[in-house]
Amino acid sequence: MSVEIWLTFDNRTQCLQLPVNPSEFSVKTGSANETITVQNLGEVSIIQDPVLVTIDFSSHFPKEYGPYCATTNLIAPADAVDMIQVWKDSGRPCRLIVNNDEGVSWNIPVTIESFTVKEMAGDVGSVYYDISLREYRFTQVRQLTAKSAGGKVEVQLNSAKKRTNEQVTPKVHEVRQGQTVQEIGLLYQLDYLAIAQLNNLRPPYNLDGIKKLRLLP
Repeated sequence: MSVEIWLTFDNRTQCLQLPVNPSEFSVKTGSANETITVQNLGEVSIIQDPVLVTIDFSSHFPKEYGPYCATTNLIAPADAVDMIQVWKDSGRPCRLIVNNDEGVSWNIPVTIESFTVKEMAGDVGSVYYDISLREYRFTQVRQLTAKSAGGKVEVQLNSAKKRTNEQVTPKVHEVRQGQTVQEIGLLYQLDYLAIAQLNNLRPPYNLDGIKKLRLLP
């Protein structure tokens, strides 16, 4: 079974496919723990009200493609780490999306509770990580509307639900040595020419000496 695992942010304007699928997910529902292998993701359902689900897994961002990779479109390990760290620090939810040959298995709003990285001897340039995700539930505040009719006040409860807007404006990016405007644009799914214009950069868009870039007006 072919499985794709994605983390998305900002209404899917930023997407990251995990280049190496974890061998298993550790799922905690209340006091119960369950380990689910990736091959069986299409056969299970983990969301159980009212307990928030926690999902833990480990994998790595390889420097170069290998036969164990789930995609050939690899992102630089440092950029992948930066992307997840920005999402975690934003305080906003992401989505964990898992696709298999039969379609979407999971599409779960989550917060990034913890994200730790390390390098391993013998695999220089690759980044290994452990991540913990917690299910996120959107809430809609209900409003009361008071109407006056014939000297009487009627109160109505507005319970219509609206889809919560997950989109947020990307923050200012701290430039890491060696990064290019093109790479930063790809990182945030933004037009690099617009970023260059916003920061008064001209071709060849040299970032030497620049510590921060504005991403939106």
